Amino acid sequence: MINQSSYYLIGFASGLAGVAASAGDGPIVIQQSQYLANIINRGIEIKWHDMIKPPIVTTQSLKDVLKLECTTLATAVSHLVGKKQQLCVVGGDHAAALGTWSGVYHSIHEQGDLGLIWVDAHMDSHTPETSESGRIHGMPLACLLGYGYSEFTTILDEKPKVKPENICLIGVRSYEAGEAEFLKRLGVRIYFMDEIKQRGFNIIWAEAVALVSKNTFGYGVSIDVDAFDPSIAPGVDVPEPDGLFLDDFLPALSTITNDPKLLATEIVELDPSRDQQTITEKLVVAILEVLAKPVSSS
Repeated sequence: MINQSSYYLIGFASGLAGVAASAGDGPIVIQQSQYLANIINRGIEIKWHDMIKPPIVTTQSLKDVLKLECTTLATAVSHLVGKKQQLCVVGGDHAAALGTWSGVYHSIHEQGDLGLIWVDAHMDSHTPETSESGRIHGMPLACLLGYGYSEFTTILDEKPKVKPENICLIGVRSYEAGEAEFLKRLGVRIYFMDEIKQRGFNIIWAEAVALVSKNTFGYGVSIDVDAFDPSIAPGVDVPEPDGLFLDDFLPALSTITNDPKLLATEIVELDPSRDQQTITEKLVVAILEVLAKPVSSS
């Protein structure tokens, strides 16, 4: 049974692995957001558990710094999951997922497997061999599957954190051949935008939740803000046209917020420097309000 006393946020204020370091400002903007303060003032009990930041000056390599950051995040997440607390990690670039889901896995793997819904315009499943840019924020899903740099595949535990049959991707519309072939070979279920438009988001979402719940102890949801259409989420570093809309997403998300199998959530890749009139900031807070509301009304 999930503890309903508070909804905890962990900030991962790092953009080191992404396109722009300014993505690391996203969690800080959310922490200081008047929109977030407004929903807290309405009685939704949200608490910041931690704000993880990269070192200001370091002689370490990017991989070493990122491993330290993600290990710190994983430890914090594992602690809260172990106490059955509801939580959301607010990134930062999508390398945050290395810490978030390594932490959830560490807490629950003796009880069963982890399922994962990955909401994203991209696949984030490159390995060092397939990545043209070399950016680590394009690799986290592959690392969680056990492929890629050993620094990131072994955070807290040396085993893969999630099995291919327990993952699905939603909203994909931009990818490279190498990562697509990688996920196809593993048999990972991908809901491309064309299928979502054809069949409807509610149907896709229900299928995804059933898939990640079927053979697992519990599941999580990783939300990259660039999954949404740039008209409602301009504040991202890699915008892709023809994305998701909140009118579809928020009602679907609300169907799982009281699910005892929902272990954690993360929202990543808000870059405030690219936002327009705080539109994307409002979007992140709107998602947090849906996630946290059951805590205060239970």
